[in-house]
Amino acid sequence: MLMHPFLDRPYDPQIGHFLGGFEVYDCEETLGEELSQFDLNSAEDRKVLIYKYVVHRFRNLSYRHKFLFFCVLAIALDDPKYDFNALFEHEVVSHSALPPEWDEMQDFRIFFEDIYKYLAEEWGGDLDRANQEDPATW
Repeated sequence: MLMHPFLDRPYDPQIGHFLGGFEVYDCEETLGEELSQFDLNSAEDRKVLIYKYVVHRFRNLSYRHKFLFFCVLAIALDDPKYDFNALFEHEVVSHSALPPEWDEMQDFRIFFEDIYKYLAEEWGGDLDRANQEDPATW
């Protein structure tokens, strides 16, 4: 079983982890201000955000971790009923928050489709390498 790269527990990537770099809780004046300059309905702005806060954030994962993380996203995208909108809903009692107005994006699924596209481009070699192995041996 593949273990988490930083914790002593099995690796269990979740779709919401792709949004971790956008957490503005207690950073509203810094990261929050920076992110507010972007329009999530703009393909070019999404690309910049995804490269800076997703692709680069996870670049140090092993090829096996990247593969499993990518597979979680692929499974969600293959499910036409997967509720990507729910990932952007603000929970009042939570100690995490995405930038204001991000829950007003026109198409939440397209944000994750873009993540998938850019990760496939950047992680292609790692994904191919992991795909040659049997994950049961990890």
